[in-house]
Parts: sequence; C-alpha cells; structure tokens
Amino acid sequence: MKAAASRRFFAVFLFWLLLAPAAGARNIYVRLSQTGDYAIASDGTMTLSSSGNTFALGKSASLKVTGARVIVGGKAFSLPVHIMSQGLLRFNGRQYRGIFMVTQKAGLLNVLDVEQYLCGVLPAEVGASWPAEALRAQAIISRTYALRKSLDRAQRGYDVVDTVSDQVYRGAGVETAKTNKAVSSTADLVLTYGKQLAFTPFHSDSGGYTANNAHVWGERVPYLTGVAEPIAYTSPVSSWSAKIPRSTVERAVAKTSGGGNIAPISEVRVSEVDRGGRAVNMTFVGAKGTRTLKASQFRLSMGASLLKSTMLTPTASAASSKAAASRSRAAGQEPAPMQDKSGGLSLEEAKLLSQMTAEGVFQTLEIIDMLSNPGKKRDYYNLGLKRTNRTPIAAMKKERRSSKSVPSLPVPSAPESSKGGFTVARSGDTFLFYGRGWGHGVGLSQWGAMALAKNGWNAERILTYYYPGTAVRRYQ
Repeated sequence: MKAAASRRFFAVFLFWLLLAPAAGARNIYVRLSQTGDYAIASDGTMTLSSSGNTFALGKSASLKVTGARVIVGGKAFSLPVHIMSQGLLRFNGRQYRGIFMVTQKAGLLNVLDVEQYLCGVLPAEVGASWPAEALRAQAIISRTYALRKSLDRAQRGYDVVDTVSDQVYRGAGVETAKTNKAVSSTADLVLTYGKQLAFTPFHSDSGGYTANNAHVWGERVPYLTGVAEPIAYTSPVSSWSAKIPRSTVERAVAKTSGGGNIAPISEVRVSEVDRGGRAVNMTFVGAKGTRTLKASQFRLSMGASLLKSTMLTPTASAASSKAAASRSRAAGQEPAPMQDKSGGLSLEEAKLLSQMTAEGVFQTLEIIDMLSNPGKKRDYYNLGLKRTNRTPIAAMKKERRSSKSVPSLPVPSAPESSKGGFTVARSGDTFLFYGRGWGHGVGLSQWGAMALAKNGWNAERILTYYYPGTAVRRYQ
C-alpha cells in the first residue's frame, strides 16, 4: 500500500515538473466562470491537488464551491485547488490547454502560458484567412494587453476574462495553423511606450477615424488620441442603422451616469463631436429636463450591439456614402474626385480633398456644407491640410509603397473636439440612428489593419500608426 502511494505521488510530482513553465515563460490566468458549480472533463485522467494532497478525479467531475472549500465526489478540499490532466481539459463545451484552478475569489480559471493563450485568442478575434501581418499585429497587441493586465492579478485574482470585456478566448479547439504561426513568429514581442507596456485596446471597425481614449474612458493617453484611417476599406459594418423605440432610449438615459428620468424624450442631439466626426457628447431633451451625456456611456447603456459605435451620422446616405468610398478604395480604385466649378482647385487638389473626405477628416455637417457650397472647397481643402499636416500627395503615395519604414504620425492642429453635430432623426415614437463602424473605437481597428496589411504594411508599421509614439520590443 505504501509503495503504491509512493509511486502515485512520484508520478504526480513528475507530471507537475513537466507542466511547470520553462524559464522565461509567463502564465496567464483566464477566468472562465464564477458560478461556483463546474462540470469539467478530459480525455485523460484528471488529478486534483490541494494543500499538498492529490486526488484522482477520473475523466469527468462535478465541483461545487462552498465557502473556502470545494466539494468533489463527496469529499471536501481547501481552496485553491489545481486540476491537471495529460489530455486537454474541457469545460462548457470547449477544450483547454494548461490546467484548471478554482479559487474562492475568482472562480474557475484556466492557467496556461501566454503563448498558448494567444493561440486561442487570435482565431476568435480575427479571421484565420486574414493577411499574415494583420494577424501578427493582433498577436502583439493581444500579448501586450494580457501581460499588462497580469500586473494587477493580485487585486482581481485573475488576469482576463474570456469575453469581449477583455479579449475573446475560446481555448484549444479553435486553433489554426496560420494563427498559431502568427503567435510563434512574434513570440515575446510587445508594444511599449517608453519603458512601460502600452495600453493596447482594439475594436472591429473605426468607421474612418479612431477615438480618443479620453472621450471613452476618461484618461488622456498620449498614443490614444485618435487617427484617421490611412486607407479606406469596407467591412460588414461600414454603415449600419438602428430603429430604437423612444422607451428604450429613455431607459438608457435613465441608467447612464448623469442621466435620470426625463421622459418623455422629444429630441436627441449629437451635441459635440471629435475631430474625426465621432460623437463625444449627446443631448437629450425631455419633458422633465435636458441632459447632456457622454456618448460612449450612453452607447453602453443602450447596448453595444444595438448602437454599434459612436461614429453616428445624420442620415443613412451619409453613412452609406462613406461606405461606398471605402468599397471603391478596397477594390483598388480611388473615389471619384468631387467636381469643382467655383472652388478654384486643381485636379490634384480636388482629388486630395476627396481623399481627405473619405478618410473622415471632415465632420458630417462640414461635408454637407461643402457639397452645398462648392465655393467653399478651397477653404475646406486648406482646413484639411491643416488638420492632418498633409504632405504632398506624390510624397504620400511614395511613402505608402514602402513597407519597411514606419511613418511619423502627423500632429493634428485642430481641436480634439468641437461643438456641433446634428439632431437624430425621429419617426413617431422611434429614433432612427445611423452610423459607421463597430466598437469603442480606441486603438487598432481590426478591419483597418487588415486593409493596411493587404496594402503592404508590416505589423510594426500598422501598430505604430494606430498607437503613435509606441515601439515594438521584446518583453524582458
């Protein structure tokens, strides 16, 4: 009996040695669930470890957390417990590398090396068919994001969750050869600002211009002040619309910070926009008062899938015209330059003005004014050059053809936000929202990065454009 127990302990000890990360490896603690009841399984035999004791679980087990203990098979074990297997672990229909860990504070965690973790992130965040450099860029910022979050592990008891609240992680079952290669080819590479890991949020589609972090999360970050998409592109959400009942808008206003019950609401206005035309503040006029709220907070109260972004437009045509320009550029064609009869622009200047318009340099009302008053095109042309510190178009094209150099980002001289905007359309008791893009808008635009990769930009160039002032370095 003693010999059998000794052999079992030695086998578990050897397995832990095999499981232990190599020198320089870094584990990520991913919270999968916090329900307190967990049904887990594996293709191999699982072993539970707690307070120096081990217990064979077989190939499936049900765990129930009660206070500081977990009950498994009628036996109680002190938390935390670690669960390992020689095969992939399974939970909630998904397969996982590494080990499971159950704690009283954080619930069920998947603990694994950061590189293995990224192999389960990339296929869930971007398509495996995307260009290699776009995948490599995603791998670098996802690694940076996770490692930065791990610095505060003691405070939360975990590093990240497996949803869009951090970055989507689906375990080993979604891995592909191409996304795994993007991870391995960027091993240990991170994005830094000075000597610190950069904050690397990302989103699906900026709608033409990324957002200022200060307008979304309140903190001014030097490398997250918003940039124009340098190449127009198309995505499934290049333009969108949402018909939202007034009652839904009223509930969202009521639960947004600074809102409250002002129903019935008669008018919704975009009252302040940033330099890319994205809504910063929105004003709601109701029978019981008027409230001006942060657009990003209202969007979350409304529902991020319903109000896909804060890049709002006054009409469907304003959103679709931007999408049409993106589609023509994505097809390898420049959008047709606006005809200039009285603005005094040359053909090249008109073409550049059209390009700046497609890139989101001008606000929606400015575009409408420009189209209504052709004589103002020269003024808007000069304004666009000032806002982007534009280089001549010939030099710009030459610079874009080079995939080796990293462009220096122009410093916009325009204010980061300005009053102005429009009134959201309304039909009876329904508000008609139109917009472009999807997500909070801060940092890298995934569809934008794909377009840049298709046009020869490498991962470093993509990242230092979306996060100006940062650098790609090896993590020490």
